[in-house]
Amino acid sequence: MLGFGVGAFAMIVVLSTFNGFEQLVEGMLNNYDPEIKITATGKKTFEYTDDLKGKILALEGVTNVSQSLEEKVVIKYDNHQEIAKIRGVDRAIDKQKFDSLVVLGSFSLGDSSRYFGVFGGGLSHKLNLFPGSPELVTVFVPRRDVEFSSLNPMAALSTKYLRISGIFLVHEEVDNEVFITSLDFAQELLSYPNAISSLDIALRKGTDPNTVRDALKNSLGSGWEIKTRRELNELIYKIFSSEKWFTFAVLVLVLIISSFNIFGSLIMLVLDKKKDIGILKSMGAQEADIRKVFIWQGSYIAMLGGAMGILIAVVVVLSQQYFGWLRIENAIVEAYPIKLLLRDVVLTLATVSILGYLISLFPSFKAGKTPISNMN
Repeated sequence: MLGFGVGAFAMIVVLSTFNGFEQLVEGMLNNYDPEIKITATGKKTFEYTDDLKGKILALEGVTNVSQSLEEKVVIKYDNHQEIAKIRGVDRAIDKQKFDSLVVLGSFSLGDSSRYFGVFGGGLSHKLNLFPGSPELVTVFVPRRDVEFSSLNPMAALSTKYLRISGIFLVHEEVDNEVFITSLDFAQELLSYPNAISSLDIALRKGTDPNTVRDALKNSLGSGWEIKTRRELNELIYKIFSSEKWFTFAVLVLVLIISSFNIFGSLIMLVLDKKKDIGILKSMGAQEADIRKVFIWQGSYIAMLGGAMGILIAVVVVLSQQYFGWLRIENAIVEAYPIKLLLRDVVLTLATVSILGYLISLFPSFKAGKTPISNMN
């Protein structure tokens, strides 16, 4: 019972921890990535026409459309230089969502007289850059309308300057290369007047993104790539899922090893109870009846031990979930993220019950085959 209890306890706690981290990352992705993203198939940029705007806003569930322009650039601060990705966003973005990602400074993009940028944590660390840094950040990119000349290489570069207003955190890939600034700044730097690389769609709460995605495909026709937030981050969700189920498989293996204790105990019980089995058979008990006794014995041990382990784990997880006893220092959250799901409880209880049943089959078969002659 103790072995199954510890195994079930560990299974619930570990699965709930994975759920907590997944919820944390998903919440950050929800604030960074749009619910639906529209890009032009085979094109880096396109124009946001009134016709396109009308088709999108006419769909039920769409509440807002914001424009975005992304491109690789070179960024320099002091003696540090890095390749980064600029993300220019317009004033229609949900500023409150982006604000929740900022861990230092504030989310401010400035105006036409003074530009600001919000930098990913990894990128700002590489540049030794932080809010309040005294010098301007230099951003440059090769100009599309000027041929490169070795005599005057700087003439072939488009250069602009801004200051850092804040640092944000989403996940490693974004944090290490992205900085966010105004759409005007990005269009001027990249020489893309009135051009954008994507449209970010916000939906009314409760609206199914897949339904709106399909409606957009029907309305806009071919030539557009339309993805939901989950499709944009498909790899991240797959990694979380694979890690969770791999860990679950390891814990099941631990339970299987623990179940051999029950196997050994039942075998010893069969040997010890040969006389009782013989008496029952002489009184008319069938092999099936004998087998049921030992199957129930093994299942009972596994289920009772597992249920106690699950009960204790549920109490521990819920207390951490609501009270946050276990704290994390210098992190984006104060308490260790954890989330209990009913499906994990059911899955763990089912796993324990099935293992208890399977491990009892052989001892019960041996008990059923015990001859009456062994009663002496």
